[in-house]
Amino acid sequence: MRESLEKKLRKYGAFLLALGLLATIIIVAGCQGSAGAQGVAGPAGPAGPAGSVATDECSDCHNDTTLVKARQVQWANSLHGAGYTFERNGADCAICHTSEGFTERLETGSVEIAGDIENPSPVNCRTCHEVHTTFTEDDWALRVTGPVTLELTGDTIDLGKGNLCASCHQPRWSTDIPEAGGGDFEITSTRFGPHHGPQSTMLAGLAGYGDYNGPTTHYDMVADGCVTCHMADAYGKQAGGHTMTMEYEYHGNEVASTAGCESCHGEIEDFDIGGSVTEVEALTEELKALLIAQGLIDEGGSGITGTFTSEQAGALWNYKTVTEDRSKGVHNPAYAKFLLQTGIDALK
Repeated sequence: MRESLEKKLRKYGAFLLALGLLATIIIVAGCQGSAGAQGVAGPAGPAGPAGSVATDECSDCHNDTTLVKARQVQWANSLHGAGYTFERNGADCAICHTSEGFTERLETGSVEIAGDIENPSPVNCRTCHEVHTTFTEDDWALRVTGPVTLELTGDTIDLGKGNLCASCHQPRWSTDIPEAGGGDFEITSTRFGPHHGPQSTMLAGLAGYGDYNGPTTHYDMVADGCVTCHMADAYGKQAGGHTMTMEYEYHGNEVASTAGCESCHGEIEDFDIGGSVTEVEALTEELKALLIAQGLIDEGGSGITGTFTSEQAGALWNYKTVTEDRSKGVHNPAYAKFLLQTGIDALK
């Protein structure tokens, strides 16, 4: 019984000792003095590498003006900016329909790219401009400035700033142009013709069926080709500027964006100068009727496969050139009339 009491006393003593130590710690901590004065600064470390861009250069573009924003809004309202065909990302199509395919094409200098574009994006600022290369206004420079060699014919054309446009807006090279007296000509695709992009060749009077020796006024006299007219003074997000649109709707009426044309043609209200558009439309309908009658196209204008004479195929080629150009002859009225009339004569 006594030994047990001694053990209890030892345990109680140990508890009191621990309690005393805890109290001492609390008291010491509570009595800590205020911080001393700041010590002398140590030596400076080595300087880091200089940055590649001075921040004041960014303000060349990113400033308090609306210049960049206005162009972004215009572009978003353009057919290019809408990006409704960029899913055509196969190697043959991606070179124009996707931003990645086009830039790869420029880098390699060949229309043959490595393969399909796996994660395509539509044409955008970086497709056409050297964005964030110098971080100055030089970043607005065009990726293509020099003359363009046409893939189909090998001709070289020079549209100034419009050379960027001509890089894609030219006929595909997958089909030979029919020649008069060439015998039978087999059309194997309903899409026979200068696939969707003969604007540059229309301007220059090239790549049609028949020998043309007439004027190419817009090509000869308009220094920057497409850009001069399609990117003239913008009307909001509806026409001109980076919309590249030549007509817009205003209070239910179609209005022609003639700002880029008036330096040569004076004040005009539409593009039917001298009745040229009216004449081209009439010739187009006449040729279409003949093509339908001879079984080269259907009522909707789609091609029909089969074996035809080279003259019939040439007439269809010219019809497709004018209709795929989509300007109703405005790009080159004399050449458009020549193509259509040549086609009509070949079928009569």
